[in-house]
Amino acid sequence: MAAVRSLMFLLALPAAAALVQPRRLSDACNFTNAPTIPYFWDPTCPQDGTSLGCLADGINQQCRFCGEGAYSEVFCPASWCEFDNPPHIPYYWDSRCSIGSIGCLADGKRVQCRFCGEYPYNGTVHCPDQAHAITPQDSCEFDNEPKTPYFWDATCEDGVVGCKADGKHIGCRFCGAGSYAEVNCPATLCTFEPKLALPSMPYKHYWEPQCWNTSSHILGCLADGIHPQCRYCGGGEYENIACPAWSSA
Repeated sequence: MAAVRSLMFLLALPAAAALVQPRRLSDACNFTNAPTIPYFWDPTCPQDGTSLGCLADGINQQCRFCGEGAYSEVFCPASWCEFDNPPHIPYYWDSRCSIGSIGCLADGKRVQCRFCGEYPYNGTVHCPDQAHAITPQDSCEFDNEPKTPYFWDATCEDGVVGCKADGKHIGCRFCGAGSYAEVNCPATLCTFEPKLALPSMPYKHYWEPQCWNTSSHILGCLADGIHPQCRYCGGGEYENIACPAWSSA
């Protein structure tokens, strides 16, 4: 009986093998010649063939060009960003980015990866509606954008001053103003233009809520050219401005 079973198993092998033959994935573009224009798989492409960039490979409706030339209005996916550590600020892929543009080079690797929407980019970089920006799970989510500065503080606990600023997430924290003046805002709220204008040694910078409030809080303020509270300290012409422990080089 065992010999019969073994024979039946061997006879069945060709049929079984035919069932598992490798095949091209259905959710991948299939170009005869690789194009120079970026492309991605967009499951939202309609079947009517009217959406710009869709049917890029001439075979699959969901294969879509993006970000360049005639397709510059089609946003490439934010998932192309490559963060070593997940951020707490929304981001998207902006093919118009260049070295020196606020929020660009967000992941430190790709110029087109751009922060948007939340403080400190809420007044400078809007998250476009069609960009499908990625909002990290650990990020602030306000129904109405506040005027008080805020940041993500992983050390927050329920009941600690400033924490749960959005009423939803413990790690979302107010800082540096009003009832939260005792909470030091991190230097990362300064938004220097990447690579070009980031201060170098001996300069450091930090967030100073008292900037412009007194005559002793003017020098060094507006360091990033955007936020009055962003202040140089500790070097060069700012050597008389003491850098606090939370300053950044």
